[in-house]
Amino acid sequence: MELPEGYKLGEVGNEDRVLKRPGGYVLAAFGSGVNPENIRRVAEADQRYLEAKELDSKFGLGGDPESAFLFAEDVREAREKYLLALEAAYRE
Repeated sequence: MELPEGYKLGEVGNEDRVLKRPGGYVLAAFGSGVNPENIRRVAEADQRYLEAKELDSKFGLGGDPESAFLFAEDVREAREKYLLALEAAYRE
């Protein structure tokens, strides 16, 4: 399975897997029955969330109110997509 750059999937215990962000932060744990494609989607959604947060911190606070709102909205949308991907991974 190909994960976004820096993301790693490690095994823990009885075939359980742990998804880690770049830098080693544990993002989620998955049982052996979780589809690897769903794990990849979770990692991609989290990567997009982190990118949105970074852009918001760089440009959202110092910009005009409309730009700040748009960056904050992008962060909320990316976070929602991450949570939906995580929910789908655990459901299947």
